[in-house]
Amino acid sequence: MPLDNKTIAEAIKQAKAKSGDKKFNQTVDLILDIVEIDMKSPEGKIQEIVELPHATGKPNKICVVASSGDFVVKAKASQADRVIERADLDSLNGKKKELRKLASDYDVFICEVPLMSLVGRILGPVLGPRGKMPIPVPPNADLT
Repeated sequence: MPLDNKTIAEAIKQAKAKSGDKKFNQTVDLILDIVEIDMKSPEGKIQEIVELPHATGKPNKICVVASSGDFVVKAKASQADRVIERADLDSLNGKKKELRKLASDYDVFICEVPLMSLVGRILGPVLGPRGKMPIPVPPNADLT
């Protein structure tokens, strides 16, 4: 059965109406049963960034990994919480305790495309299991 926005919105309204009013913020879990897609194959993997209509309560802390130069200036101007330059990234190599602290302190990681292989090698073992792998951004992209 194909789903559209109206069907999903109507189902959510019905579920909230049946549960009645509560004295706390209610959440809704959406479970989809995807048929005819092999989730184990690379073509079937789904990874999307969804912008929610309402804030989650706390602002995301953003860490930008950049090579030195214009991208660092852009990252600092866009008010990133932390900017890690290539030299800092090289110094973090092998320091598991610092890498785990970095992964727990920041919610979102953004990385300049040319550094993705280095970031994957150094930060990947820590960020990958947490689902926080960096979002690759071209060097000329707008970070605001």
